[in-house]
Amino acid sequence: MVRKIKKGLACALVAALAFTCAAPVTASAANNSPATSKQPVAQKNASANIAKGVKATVSTTAKGQATLTSVTPKKKTSISVASSVTVKGVKYTVTTIGANAFKKASKVKTVTLPSTIKKIDAKAFTGAKKLKTIKIKSKNKVTVSKKAFSKLTKKQKSKIVIKVNKKMSKKNFNALKKALKAAGISTKNIKKY
Repeated sequence: MVRKIKKGLACALVAALAFTCAAPVTASAANNSPATSKQPVAQKNASANIAKGVKATVSTTAKGQATLTSVTPKKKTSISVASSVTVKGVKYTVTTIGANAFKKASKVKTVTLPSTIKKIDAKAFTGAKKLKTIKIKSKNKVTVSKKAFSKLTKKQKSKIVIKVNKKMSKKNFNALKKALKAAGISTKNIKKY
């Protein structure tokens, strides 16, 4: 009888040890599985929220960056682009305003770009016919295509005021000013705020 009890206890102890040892391995495997791992991926025209009441799409990279590809404001005349967007549970940094991003923003008068912006592509503001002010929060280098405001008339471009972060270095500010001038923006309308 004592032998049977000892044998039963030994079996129970072995089973408990086996379960304890196996549990961490299972948890570790689950944490590394592709289904639960949220890594940045390259994708085009993914839906994203950049501001309340504004539909937008972005293209993302595996490096965690996003290009704003389209903005459709319902009734907004002012848009403040977020510095990051979340797509399918993954956070991406908005670094570029892509071609035709504001094509459907015909009523927008003010656009605020986040401190993360590095580039404004050709035709980015095509369609933004009532645009009056662009605020650039970045203090780093921002490149602007000379066709960023294409399809806007000379008169429309003359009314656009660019307000740049006052902490932007003189070198970066002068480079931005030169690029904006090449894009048709009057240098007298480019100011630090």
